[in-house]
Amino acid sequence: MKKMAIPKVSELLKDSTKQSVRSETDTIKIWEAYKDQAALWRAIALLQIPATAMALVLALILWSTRSITLNVPAKPLPGVYAVHELRDNEFINVATEFINLVATYKPNVARRQFEKASEMLIEPMLSYFKTNILNDELKAIETTGRTQFFFPDPSKTTIQRDGKNVIVVFRGDRTKIIGGRDAPPTPAMYEITMTTIPRNILNPYGIVISNVIFESKKE
Repeated sequence: MKKMAIPKVSELLKDSTKQSVRSETDTIKIWEAYKDQAALWRAIALLQIPATAMALVLALILWSTRSITLNVPAKPLPGVYAVHELRDNEFINVATEFINLVATYKPNVARRQFEKASEMLIEPMLSYFKTNILNDELKAIETTGRTQFFFPDPSKTTIQRDGKNVIVVFRGDRTKIIGGRDAPPTPAMYEITMTTIPRNILNPYGIVISNVIFESKKE
């Protein structure tokens, strides 16, 4: 029978000493890791202090030097544009818009166009337009189903300034369609006299029509 080997006391002491040294070494390594990490956080904290102070100083500077700017939409200025203050094309544009409303139409939209055109007129032309165009002429258009086209010749368009008035003349051909039949085109002339009134949001230049003359004849 074999006898069990009994470890010697010296060997046991030697092993316990090795384990104790290994444990102390691991503890030192962990502590050194925590120490490095603590040093890193301390350095970050030290950097944050001046950065925070600089941010506060900058905020105080911005607050003390701030300026408030309110963007308020400009409203139309009171007053009247003198005729000589406006360019020719502003008057030509208004006259062209009026002619497009009253000289070219179809029976189903003529009423809306004429009512819109009346908003561009002033007295006494406004009263004449309401009586003779919105009543008599418009009834004839809707009753007969008449369609009309006016083709102005740009080379014959003229503009003349006469004191407080500006006169724009359109010349061209007018064609009517009645009952599905085309009438022969005839030469036509529209003379639009304009002036200015106090301007507003809907009429920023204050241009209005004071008189309209229409002529149609064969050359």
